[in-house]
Amino acid sequence: MNEFPGEVFTVAELEAADPMTGGESPREQFEDVLAEFGETVKLPLALGEDGTATFTVDDEIVVSLQYLDESDVVIAFAPVGAFGGEEEPPNHPTTEPPNHPTTQPPNQSAGEKALELLRLNELGGPTGGFALALDEDADLVLAMDRRSVLEIPAADSLAAWMEALVGAVRAVRERFAEKFPVEEEG
Repeated sequence: MNEFPGEVFTVAELEAADPMTGGESPREQFEDVLAEFGETVKLPLALGEDGTATFTVDDEIVVSLQYLDESDVVIAFAPVGAFGGEEEPPNHPTTEPPNHPTTQPPNQSAGEKALELLRLNELGGPTGGFALALDEDADLVLAMDRRSVLEIPAADSLAAWMEALVGAVRAVRERFAEKFPVEEEG
């Protein structure tokens, strides 16, 4: 007969006894950290009903934090910029064979951008470990990452994570400005 030594506890009892959590749920812990971070940056930050909080850094970078209840994970993401190049160029000959001299491949700049995004996603690259992804509905490139609530125990750890995200967004924007300069209409 196998018997476990000691007492049996429920998860709620263990959480309540944990000195790190003070009996709070992971969501409550993150809400407290988010509010403290908000005080530091002088913004009233709180999770909305959908579990998301959004704020802007230096009037240029929109950062969203989304808490996932089912996994106690926080996703951080920020748009890097528009991907573009998804539509066919005007007067694109769609009836000509692919090797016809007048046929230009649609999305050529999109292909170049996609390759550059893959290069930027390399570990140790300018994204600092943040993944670059495409939000097809909004036609935006996003820098994103996810962390367990346990990895964000205090406002300073959230601040460091947000600083890294903002740094990644700026690095990718600079790289894209160099590689794909915007032609001014004149």
